[in-house]
Amino acid sequence: MSSTSALGRRSFTVVPSTHEVAVVVSGSFHRHMERITAAIHEFAARGVRVLSPADPRIVAHQGEFLFVASDRLRSVRLVQDRHLDCIRAASFLWLVCPDGYVGLSAAMEIGAARDAGIPIYATHAPMDITLREYVTIVPSIADAMLSAKAHSQPRRPEGILIDPHASVEQVYAILERVEAELTTSRGEANVASRVYRDLAEIQAKLSLPIYMQ
Repeated sequence: MSSTSALGRRSFTVVPSTHEVAVVVSGSFHRHMERITAAIHEFAARGVRVLSPADPRIVAHQGEFLFVASDRLRSVRLVQDRHLDCIRAASFLWLVCPDGYVGLSAAMEIGAARDAGIPIYATHAPMDITLREYVTIVPSIADAMLSAKAHSQPRRPEGILIDPHASVEQVYAILERVEAELTTSRGEANVASRVYRDLAEIQAKLSLPIYMQ
């Protein structure tokens, strides 16, 4: 069921639950793409939502940066920012490093997960002695899932970089409410608190990357 608003938008998107298990897979696309692809397929088969990369087929490149089929844009910055935002919204990060190699991008992603309090699992330890301190080694993907579920917390909402359609639809719905409050409310004592609460909700729904706030 849908309705057309004064802003001319329709809402159809079902917003993913922040309680479902979701994962981001990290690793070197140049060295470990076959293992990364296998991990993504196993997570999907086990009913785990892969936030990024959802479709790891390589479709383009810019220098050494590889774009995959699930990358909507051909912008290195936006693709990487979206991947980092997915990490912050994930249940856990799965690191693929079968030979211990972790590239600079994956190392940054480990740091982003650590900073966001997102657990990091792998079947092989990184060669770097510092990175090892932040990665929990498990026998298998199944073990990582069990551990993540045992310590699960509601996930951070998926913002505009992760799901732009749902975020925009939700924001328009709130803006409709704000429009009504600002144009039809007459002398209500609590209208200001409602408006500012709605504006704060817009910021939360967008989940703007922290470097933009």
